[in-house]
Formats: sequence, structure tokens, C-alpha cells
Amino acid sequence: LVMDAGLSAESDRGGSPYDRFRGRIMFPIRDRKGQVIAFGGRVLDDSSPKYLNSPETSTFHKGQEIYGLYEARQHTRKLERILVVEGYMDVIALVQAGFEASVAPLGTAITESQLEMMWRISPEPVIALDGDKAGLRAAMRLMDLALPLLEAGRGLRFCLFVVNSRGGGSTRQP
Repeated sequence: LVMDAGLSAESDRGGSPYDRFRGRIMFPIRDRKGQVIAFGGRVLDDSSPKYLNSPETSTFHKGQEIYGLYEARQHTRKLERILVVEGYMDVIALVQAGFEASVAPLGTAITESQLEMMWRISPEPVIALDGDKAGLRAAMRLMDLALPLLEAGRGLRFCLFVVNSRGGGSTRQP
């Protein structure tokens, strides 16, 4: 059961199974009904990969789920606007700061399925990504994906977070 859930994995060296999420903070991933269907983990040091999700199973397909969506919907059935950020820690920090409608995709790029899900709950999600190369690439990929799908009542807003070149803090740049 632990192996089927992706919490442990077979050793490549023929040894005993090992904990896939060792050395990571674990986050439960819930489906739209609130059932835990997988886990995500973030490293505590500089090792890679930074984020690790449970493997795909019959109940978990990372391109079809959004981290924090169940919790965000607990605040209201039809969200005026959701804030889409890069990872679990971003969602948690924003919720603690009062932005309860914060969510994150479960991977490096937002999929069409995730985008459609976002539009069902919010007509104009705000995509808030880091202003680094990876964040800018993700924003461009999402623009390419979303452009042919845009229609009345379905839009996107972008907010990129960039580091102030004078060495202090972050600023928002639309």
C-alpha cells in the first residue's frame, strides 16, 4: 500500500525500499472533494529536485490537479479571483498573509486541464510567477497555451515578482 501510494520506492541497487520524501517537508494534495490523493515534498536544503510529487496513479494525475484549490474554495463557491503561484510554500505564505484564494500547479507548467479548472472557478486568474528565467518561460508557455482558449468571461492577468536590482526586497512588475 505504501509503495502503491508512492510514499516509498524500490532501490535501484536492489536494497530495501526507501522513503521517497526523505529530507523533505510533505504537503497533502487534495482533490476537489477534499480527499488526499497524493503528496508533494520540498527539500530543506539545496538538493534537487526542489519539489517532488507522488507518482501518477489511478487517482492522481498532476496535470489535472491544483494544489490548494480545495482549501481556496472553502472560502467561497465562486471565487472572484484566484492567485496562481509557483509552489506549495508560496501558497502557504500567501494564505497566512490573508490571500486565501492562492493555488499552485503541480509542476513547472500550467496545463490546459488546470487552466480550464481555474476558469470554472474564477473568470480571470492572476498568474503570479517569479521574474527569473524559469518564471518568465512559464509565463510565455502559458500565454501560448491560453491565447487560443480566450473568450468573453475567460481571461488571465500576470504579475511577475522581480528582485530589486539595488539589492533590496522584491517588487511587483505587471
